[in-house]
Amino acid sequence: MMDKIVNEKKTYIFWLDLIRVVSIFMVVLIHATSPLMNGWEDLTPSNWMAGNIYTALARACVPLLFMVSGYLLLSKQESLRSFYTNRIRKVIIPFLAWSVIYLFWQNGYSNYTFLNAMKSMLLAIITGPAYYHLWFLYALLPVYLFVPVLRVFVRSADEQTLWYFALIWLMFGPFLNFVEQLLGFELAIKLGFFTEYIGYFFLGYVVGRLKFPRWVTTLSVLIFIASVGFTVYKTYVVSAALGDYNDFYLSYLRLNIVLMSLSVFIALKALGEKMGATPESLSVILIRRLAEVSFGIYLLHAMMLSFLRRGAFGFELSALSGPAIYTAPLITVLAFIVSWGIVMILQKIPYVRAIVPA
Repeated sequence: MMDKIVNEKKTYIFWLDLIRVVSIFMVVLIHATSPLMNGWEDLTPSNWMAGNIYTALARACVPLLFMVSGYLLLSKQESLRSFYTNRIRKVIIPFLAWSVIYLFWQNGYSNYTFLNAMKSMLLAIITGPAYYHLWFLYALLPVYLFVPVLRVFVRSADEQTLWYFALIWLMFGPFLNFVEQLLGFELAIKLGFFTEYIGYFFLGYVVGRLKFPRWVTTLSVLIFIASVGFTVYKTYVVSAALGDYNDFYLSYLRLNIVLMSLSVFIALKALGEKMGATPESLSVILIRRLAEVSFGIYLLHAMMLSFLRRGAFGFELSALSGPAIYTAPLITVLAFIVSWGIVMILQKIPYVRAIVPA
């Protein structure tokens, strides 16, 4: 059976870096394939289905990012001042800086006075993400408010209580959502914020402490494959029935995505533990280097994808540029590598490095 691990006090845990890097690559893949998913009426069935498959394969990206953050932050004990000082430095400053960058990039503000431009940007930032991919930070920041409270809870709670919290989230979040969809009406009992992404955050801590036997890892791989297949099938069936793309089964809080995310988390954790046993290997060194720039890649990649679509290399490059089965991963790798190179440069520039923290 599973044996609980005492909170790890090592300064470095390789499997966390592996999951982080895979998650960021998945994010880039989803955004690279989004033109395919939104092209239901214009694309051949094979091209749309390629986008459907790639999107489903990568759909665990956001849950995995929450789970990694949950394991890292809930395993620590630090003062409120230290926690929020670190969050301001590592998250808030990059978030605000890139929000301004994306707003300037899109709008220019050439006809604005300085004061009016500042007012306009401030309003844009507090009312919604400056660019589509920044929504994740809006979902993450409220979770940070509860981290000090959750730390007290996980430090004093026994194993049964920890799993009770996870079960409450699962039952009143993803499972209740599934039941409501099945019955065709919504139930009156709602737990609001505590049925959303904070569940993944907490689940990352609970599951991350466990050591799994090989059969659980094998089962997790099978569950991941099955949940991806289910997601691809249901997304196609519902979209075909409605005559347009429908992303109901791709929501990050759907039960199928929960199973997909939990299973791939367990599988990647096992793989990372195995790889981490040989820290001098090239693959481990590469993953560690990528992990240092992963947040910067997340912040920058949407702009890179847009530049490629607009012909940054003299011709348009997107998932629509050819057979999607090839173009989608090609564009993903290209945007990932270009973003990686730019972030590495930015991290070497004084002051500028603050917006792409390692």
